[in-house]
Amino acid sequence: MNFKRYLNKAAVEVDRELEKILKEQLKKAEKTDRKLISLVKAFTRSCRGGKKIRGTLVKLGYEIARGKDHSGGVPLIALRATIRGGIDGKTRLGGKIIGEIIKVGVAYEICHSAILAHDDIIDESLIRRGQPSLHAALGGDHYGISQTICLADYGFFLSYKIICETDFPDDCKIEALNLFSKVMINTTWGQMLDSEETDPLIVMKLKTAYYTIAGPLQIGAVLAGADQELIKELGKFGENLGIAFQIKDDILDSDVGSDVGSIEKAEKEAEEYKNRAMKVLPRITKEQKMSKLLQQMAEYLIERNK
Repeated sequence: MNFKRYLNKAAVEVDRELEKILKEQLKKAEKTDRKLISLVKAFTRSCRGGKKIRGTLVKLGYEIARGKDHSGGVPLIALRATIRGGIDGKTRLGGKIIGEIIKVGVAYEICHSAILAHDDIIDESLIRRGQPSLHAALGGDHYGISQTICLADYGFFLSYKIICETDFPDDCKIEALNLFSKVMINTTWGQMLDSEETDPLIVMKLKTAYYTIAGPLQIGAVLAGADQELIKELGKFGENLGIAFQIKDDILDSDVGSDVGSIEKAEKEAEEYKNRAMKVLPRITKEQKMSKLLQQMAEYLIERNK
């Protein structure tokens, strides 16, 4: 399986679970106060669309770590699950992952939509994913902006709730939530610095690299019981690939200048950061199929045209 097919398949799983979770939230809103219904529906619509790259990378990080030999040939998560009677009825160890890790991917995607809602207010963007941005869909006035801020906050807390309620071992969840918090703090700092005159590389690391690539991979790996060495190497891989990803975004958004020389320089810089990420690969996995999948992922992220 190449990365594009892997991404498309995982995105279907994430979208299916996303709709299920938000449908349950809508039922709770209906029971609370009917005035919440239109607002929760608007937030649900804002969560649809997109490639679901971050949710997919949560799953991929889990699968990378699950394939590592932590204790005599049995993945650590498997030992914990055996001791505690299994993860849940939907997830089969050693088989296709269709359960709890997808929920974590959904949590990350909901948080992503919440961040975009705030981002669109800051940038005064009226369009998101080919449709009105959330605050524009709610009227674009003080009411729409106020409710969007509240809905985004709701999305943040819902994300944490989803992760807390998964059936992973408590110590893995605590570590994952701690990492998730660090990633979101860095993302917020990156957003703040993006409005200041500062080193753009710092913004790329904080706002994109940790949040888009390193964070999802590391959180998935943590929930598989990964050791700190693997978490560190995934961080290096994700940081370099994330910078390459952001440079490509800047090229596509014409933020690097319109002259050919500037674009060629940016493309060369993206390639250099991608190559730095590739040098870390042997320390992440020696499994040939997984290594190839990660290489294809790197190519996909910096060669895309949108």
